[in-house]
Amino acid sequence: MKLVLFISLYCSFVFSQANLDSVLLAFQKDKNLANASISFLAINLENDSIIGNVKDSLSLPPASTVKLFSTATAIELLGPNFTPITKIYSNVPFINDTVLNGDLYIKGAADISLGSQYFNQEDSLNQFLWKWADTIFAKGIRKISGNIIGDGTAYGYNGVPNGWAYDDIGNYYGAFHAGLSIYDNWIRLYFQVPAPRLKPILLKTFPVVPNLTLKNQLLAQNGVGDNSVIYGGPYNYDRTIRGSISANSPNFIVKGSMPDPELQFLQAFKCVLQQRGISVEGQLISCRSIQDKITLPINYSNFHQLLEHSGKSVKEIAYWTNMKSVNVYAETLNAWIGYEKLGEGTTENGVKTMEEHWATRINTQGLNLTDGSGLSRSNSVSARNYCELLKYMYLSKNREVFKSTLPVAGVSGTLATFCKGQCSEGKIYAKSGTMRRIKSYAGYVETGSGKKIAFALIVNNYACSNNAIMKKMEVIMNALYLQ
Repeated sequence: MKLVLFISLYCSFVFSQANLDSVLLAFQKDKNLANASISFLAINLENDSIIGNVKDSLSLPPASTVKLFSTATAIELLGPNFTPITKIYSNVPFINDTVLNGDLYIKGAADISLGSQYFNQEDSLNQFLWKWADTIFAKGIRKISGNIIGDGTAYGYNGVPNGWAYDDIGNYYGAFHAGLSIYDNWIRLYFQVPAPRLKPILLKTFPVVPNLTLKNQLLAQNGVGDNSVIYGGPYNYDRTIRGSISANSPNFIVKGSMPDPELQFLQAFKCVLQQRGISVEGQLISCRSIQDKITLPINYSNFHQLLEHSGKSVKEIAYWTNMKSVNVYAETLNAWIGYEKLGEGTTENGVKTMEEHWATRINTQGLNLTDGSGLSRSNSVSARNYCELLKYMYLSKNREVFKSTLPVAGVSGTLATFCKGQCSEGKIYAKSGTMRRIKSYAGYVETGSGKKIAFALIVNNYACSNNAIMKKMEVIMNALYLQ
């Protein structure tokens, strides 16, 4: 209690002589920001007055704060409780002596929660597959004579959105949305890491990825953590890993993007079916691989539904999207928006729907979105755009749902260390964004005097480290808290 009081008094002393205007002026004059672009705005949500402003209409690439648009749009348009439903069909009406003499179809709904580490313990990632296998087994089926066909066509096979960098897309944060997703669309590479300057040895992958070829150019170094980069695009099984990871580690994990989530899903399902005692005689077929040979979309009206699975809701996916800044979750929300409103869950349809939705509700001048996650450098957003969005959501019936997805400064998510031990700790609810030479924050501040503030701060091309720019931004946050 004494520490909290001391911090509060310290902040009050500092900012009693340096109000927000002077703090912003010092920020702009910082030598490390001499060549930087800055967009900042803070507004009082109770009377719409401007508290602070630095080129608030300047549109800049903002990195992951773009997720505020994808989560807010999904919550508003689809509703917090919307859930995707995956369905399994057979193309024959019944079984003959325990044999399903036909094909099994899995109609994907872009359910990113299937086998996700955010909703399952490490030892239960396949629990949903076992439930599916149990249901099929209970129907008396012991053999599938035909193929298992994965159908994610409703969400497209375009891979990553435009503007994603090649040195991003092979890594876990470069995973793309898919009609059939599993394990967050990530693969884990397990390395035995020897002494410094020696090459780490790949022990295994999870899941097992048939046909994966990994060119290993890693080196072991002392105390570097994970300083690796994986190169390789969507549906490409030839990958290269470069950089360095910590030496003398017996089981070091590097996460990468999954080459083909739909096919990986089918492989996992077949494995569980066989373990349950259901043999599969046919092949595993992705609709992506046969889309030029069959009529799409597939007509399921004469098929026979065996089961359906409801995934996690919009509010649950939105929570992890913002709390841990999960790119593939944001891209999936964007795909749901596109599918539900335009009939096909592509990135382009989701973005189009988002922009059209907000164009009739807020000032979107200068808003240009390319993806749902912010990984594309083609996105450009202004501080004004963010504050307009935040003001709208503050007045929305979904305000508390939206706010609950935001990390809290010094407490949770990607803001757990931001303003830690400072007067604004626990009083900022915001999304952060970080890329090379890009840092941004946007969200809400509950001030010491009881004001409710919406703010956004975007900085591009600063000349210091990410940690250093974060410290400079903390000064602004503390000044906002003391308004």
